[in-house]
Amino acid sequence: MKQIGVLLVALSALVFAGCTTQPRVETDHQADFDFSSLKTFDVAETKQDTKDSILVSPFTLSHIHSALEGELGKRYQNAATGAKPDFIVSYHVVIEEKIDPRSYDDLYGFGYYGRPYRYPSPFFHGPGTGLRVYNQGSLIIDVVDAKTEKPIWRGVSEKRLSRSMAPQQQREVLSRAVTEVIAQFPPVN
Repeated sequence: MKQIGVLLVALSALVFAGCTTQPRVETDHQADFDFSSLKTFDVAETKQDTKDSILVSPFTLSHIHSALEGELGKRYQNAATGAKPDFIVSYHVVIEEKIDPRSYDDLYGFGYYGRPYRYPSPFFHGPGTGLRVYNQGSLIIDVVDAKTEKPIWRGVSEKRLSRSMAPQQQREVLSRAVTEVIAQFPPVN
C-alpha cells in the first residue's frame, strides 16, 4: 500500500511538471565572431530607467546578477578587479501587461467529470468573448565584446507570469530563465 502512495505522488509530480509553461528562449549572434577566444567576463550593473523595468525589485535584479555570475563562472573566469574582461554581460528585465482575447460559446458547459452538456435555456446561447489580462516577463541577456564594445550575442527568455507570484517565486523563475538562456551561450555554428 505504501508503494502505491509513493507511485501516486511521483505520478502527480510528473503531471504538474508537464503543466507548467516553459519559457521560450531565442538567441541571435554575430556569425563571424570567434567565441572560442573568450576566457574572462564581467557582468555589468543594470539600470532601472524605463517604466517597464522600474517595477522590478532591486533585490530581484541583484539575484539575476548573482545567477549570471554563477552560471558563467562554471565555464569562464570572472575578470579580476581592474582587469579588462574579454566580454561584458548586461541584462534587462521587462514585465509587460498583455491582453489575450478569447471567444467561447455560452451554449455548452462542462458537467461532472468533464462531460459536456447543453444548457436547456436559450438565455445561455450565443458566442461570448472574454479578455484575459496577464503579465509577460522577458529576460534579455546581451554579450558585448569588451575590446570593440560591439554586441556579439543576445539571448531572450519570455514567459507568462502569474500576477499572484511572490518575489521569491519570481526569482526562482528568473533563475531558471538565466540557466536556460546561458545554456545557449556560446552559440554552436
